[in-house]
Amino acid sequence: MERALINFSFDDGRRDNFDIAYPILKHYNCPATFNITTGYITGEMKKEALTHAEPMNMAQIQEMFNDPSLEIAGHGYWHKNTLADITDGLNSLKRELKVEKLTKWGNGFASPGTALDMEVYNNEIKPVLKNEQLQYIRLSLRYKSHVGIKTFVRKLNRILHWPCLYSYAYKDTLMSSAEDVFLYAVPILSSISVAEIMALVRRAVKEKKACVLMMHSIVEKGRIRDPWDFEKDKFESLVHEITKLQAEGKLTITTSMNIYQQLKGNN
Repeated sequence: MERALINFSFDDGRRDNFDIAYPILKHYNCPATFNITTGYITGEMKKEALTHAEPMNMAQIQEMFNDPSLEIAGHGYWHKNTLADITDGLNSLKRELKVEKLTKWGNGFASPGTALDMEVYNNEIKPVLKNEQLQYIRLSLRYKSHVGIKTFVRKLNRILHWPCLYSYAYKDTLMSSAEDVFLYAVPILSSISVAEIMALVRRAVKEKKACVLMMHSIVEKGRIRDPWDFEKDKFESLVHEITKLQAEGKLTITTSMNIYQQLKGNN
């Protein structure tokens, strides 16, 4: 890759993603990916089974889908990792959006809870990927070496919040090539500072790697309800800092699908 690739990847289809995150992204001309749990959107799935947050509606998802800088991807119909739930979620999204595929390359899927069973993937999902036009599956963090040390550092940094520790703990999640259909993502929790995230982004810039930031709710200051909420002012500061690096030619902000295609060598 010529430069680092950064992606904001939002899970579930939460209303605050449309009301708070989307206007900030538009203001900074910042691409992103929104992974939609369809049953949550339709109301068939009680929101309490998934989150405290209200869901978006299909009109709002359609508006974001019509924005060429954004990607809509699947997150299961019932927030599951079975073949049936993955395909039902993708097919319902395509049906509602009146398209044959969610991007020009095909469809993306973010594994709910990163609970994808590799045996299920190999035996049931992988054989039908082509027919379903499923291009990538986004998982959570990975460790490639010194697992025990990095796990310890990650836990220690929950107390210390040192950017250098954060960058070290999550560096294996950065990507320079695609492993099968998998993308890996860094979970962004409410306790994480902008400085910590930017330390990892700068590592991605230095190493010219891809970094997917897994986010959930964006909430007003002081409205944190669980570890997956991230405050609005912190989010805007993060977007501002990353778009500054993009303006300097040090990275490109893009979608999960675009990252996967570039990692596979497709432009």
